Amino acid sequence: MPPGHRMIAKHAYAGVFLVTDGDGRRVIGQLRDNVPGIDNPGRIGPFGGAVQPHETPRDAAWRELVEEETNLRLGPEKLRLYASDLAWRPLTGEWEHRHIFLAPLSPHELAALEVYEGRGWATIAQAQDPRLIDSYRPLIATLLENMSTARADGT
Repeated sequence: MPPGHRMIAKHAYAGVFLVTDGDGRRVIGQLRDNVPGIDNPGRIGPFGGAVQPHETPRDAAWRELVEEETNLRLGPEKLRLYASDLAWRPLTGEWEHRHIFLAPLSPHELAALEVYEGRGWATIAQAQDPRLIDSYRPLIATLLENMSTARADGT
């Protein structure tokens, strides 16, 4: 991150990727609406949104996932911080501090998952998926690699 990044980033974002458990572990993201005037139309990214001044990043990620964007019912303690970084938002021409969380999802919860914002959910099978938002590729590549290693180790 650039020196003084906290001063550069005027806004904070909190997002959540869902990770299914069991043998068929998958990473699930939100398929964004495909309309002009929004960040990354038609692409896949985390469920999430802006961190409000009174919120922690975890609280914001939980609010977006549970209260606004899906029918999931889980406590904020289930969200595990995966990464914090700084990303450029071409739409607004600003740097944004991102907090990305992972949340567990059972096969039963995935089968019943309803998404209230965007066009639904999508499985992210590889970091090169052309629908994946470009700035998430390094995070997803590392996550998928870690998941593959864990499967090979039996963990």
